[in-house]
Amino acid sequence: MAATVRVTEWNGSGGTKTDKTSGTVRFKNADNATVDLNDPLIKPTSDTEYSYEKWLRLDAAGEYTQIDNLRAYMDGANGFGTGIKLWYAIIGAFTAPAKPSVSVDPPQSAAAGSPLEDMADAFDLTSGSPGDMDAINTGPFTPLSPNADVQNIGDWLVLVMEAETTVSAGVTPTETLTFAWDEI
Repeated sequence: MAATVRVTEWNGSGGTKTDKTSGTVRFKNADNATVDLNDPLIKPTSDTEYSYEKWLRLDAAGEYTQIDNLRAYMDGANGFGTGIKLWYAIIGAFTAPAKPSVSVDPPQSAAAGSPLEDMADAFDLTSGSPGDMDAINTGPFTPLSPNADVQNIGDWLVLVMEAETTVSAGVTPTETLTFAWDEI
């Protein structure tokens, strides 16, 4: 029997988890996991506009011996269009999502504590050079109990979308984020 691994989005000061496995993460001006048209990013007339951070983490349950080598990556090409950027940081401890300051470019993870952590271009994460998702909270991860308890594994991938003045109005195209791991 294999492990069941889910991608979860964490929101609010208490870290409410929402299953996003095979789902959509919507970048917007609200700290929630709801995929709707409320609280959209607005095309700025000057500077930039950042979304609230999206905190993603894996969890696992089921029958497995161990899971390790967690990683995350994109396809290497920004398909969002002109004026849209996606930034990331890999963080070891959860803090309530926030909006980065528009006075800093590239952004810093506003919720990462002190000092703030510089974010990097998410499209630099590729299958050949993925983000290490268990560098801080290190594996291997073993089940808490056979075929029962769900446990959080690895680090948080914190994402922020940036809208610049050159962005076209309308709905932004989708992109795919891939998580991978080794399992015994």
